[in-house]
Amino acid sequence: MAGLLIIGAGIFANEIGLTLNAGWGKARIAILVLGLLVGLFPWVPWKKSAASEKLIQSDLFAFPALLLVIAVYLWFITVSRDTTSSYYALLASSFQQGELSLSLRPDPALLALENPYDPTARQGIKVPLDLSLYNGKFYLYWGSAPSLLLTPVKMLFHGQIPDVYLLFVFVCGIFLSQYLLIMHLWERYFPAIPKWVVILSIFVAGFTSPTVWLLTRPKIYEAAIAGGQFFFIAGIFLVFTALDRPSPSSWRLVLAGMFWSLAVGTRSVLVFPVVFMTLTVVAWIYKLYGRSLLKLLTGLIPLGVPLAVGAVAFAWYNWARFGSIAETGFNYAMAGPYLQEHLNELFLPAYIFQNLYNYLLHPFIVEGSFPFLYAVRGLTESVLPGIALPKFYAAQAITGVLSAAPFTIFAIAPIVQLLKQLFKKNKAGPSDGSQVFSFHWITLSLAGSFLLSLGCLLVFFWAAMRYAEDFIPMLTLLSIIGFWQGYRSLQGSKKSKVFNILGTALAGISIIAGILLALSYFFTNNLL
Repeated sequence: MAGLLIIGAGIFANEIGLTLNAGWGKARIAILVLGLLVGLFPWVPWKKSAASEKLIQSDLFAFPALLLVIAVYLWFITVSRDTTSSYYALLASSFQQGELSLSLRPDPALLALENPYDPTARQGIKVPLDLSLYNGKFYLYWGSAPSLLLTPVKMLFHGQIPDVYLLFVFVCGIFLSQYLLIMHLWERYFPAIPKWVVILSIFVAGFTSPTVWLLTRPKIYEAAIAGGQFFFIAGIFLVFTALDRPSPSSWRLVLAGMFWSLAVGTRSVLVFPVVFMTLTVVAWIYKLYGRSLLKLLTGLIPLGVPLAVGAVAFAWYNWARFGSIAETGFNYAMAGPYLQEHLNELFLPAYIFQNLYNYLLHPFIVEGSFPFLYAVRGLTESVLPGIALPKFYAAQAITGVLSAAPFTIFAIAPIVQLLKQLFKKNKAGPSDGSQVFSFHWITLSLAGSFLLSLGCLLVFFWAAMRYAEDFIPMLTLLSIIGFWQGYRSLQGSKKSKVFNILGTALAGISIIAGILLALSYFFTNNLL
């Protein structure tokens, strides 16, 4: 990850103010070489031991797949970067000056309105959309964590750092976290799975829609979603690797707590999966130290302290701006629709079935010219005959998960296995009980986080392709686990060939559809 960040700094050196020369001088080439050396450092066999040679053999075969996915991301972000926003950089500049509001000043004509939140009343007045207006100042209702991290960077590099660069880093971070989890799961639980299946799984994780789609629209909307997912998935990986060992790693738990705090500080809706994940960690530590209250409390401190600090900081930030610890500024948003008139309609159970259809089943359309697959606007007419849908409901272009990524159907397998395990006695022996517990923990964690994230979207009045990224990383990992379980259980049987062909075909469709749907946005908006 550090190597890729250094390489990115070399590629975008002119944009972030590292150099004023647009050409490729010695300094930029040196930065690229340094990034490559740092990136390759973990794979250098410093000690010629059996363990290190096994690690090199286990990891190096997947490295080209990782580089290919990052290269595709880089191409997409290069094409779309001129359509970006700079909201996080604006807030970071305010933080440098000791302010919580943005430096943008509202038009006096806007402040003179009796109700500036009414889109009809402010027609003809230039207003930046999706900022919060409160007491005559503009604020961001998106989480401030990316701006907080960006503040020291802006102190070093004085150039503008638009949201496109944060989006690229976050999307790469999601993929790298998934990659590390995939490799860990393979080495820990599925060592018999062939390498070609692992590589195929890595491509599925990297290209399943809407991950690449986010890169075509590099604005704060996409950056906030990607940032929250990066911090959340990275936290899951850190916790899993911290506890799945004879002695828990305190520093990994501290980092996990920091990452989960940043996740909520980037996208507040992630508070629900973060609370759920924290409870699963408490259950694991209780299993380890349940007989000793002192050890139990000591084991929870490394994770609990950064989470508590993050919660206090989140509450203070909201209170300092809006006088309420729970107000993020969304109620004061200057949005396209008149949100303030429909506050009671933003979250309703009435949207559940409509959103289930749009997020899971809504199809794409097929055209006769490249890139062939195009996302179309989600259905806004009620899918249930006789049941009225509130008129405030809206949907952007969206393709359902099962249409764009049919490989995700394999996510059913680990969930069914987990439910079976919950309703029968644990038959694991003393030697494998820990491994069985840790495997079911990761399955429960991914499944619970997926369902909670999806549940929040199902009751929201607005459906959009980008929102699917709130649950796709967890669903993709569950799908990979399910495919591996089926491959292992059917290996050597007559059904194995059919299963393998089916799984490979669904994976290929998911990969190709994810890329083509993203390309269609470029063609629709004349960016290519």
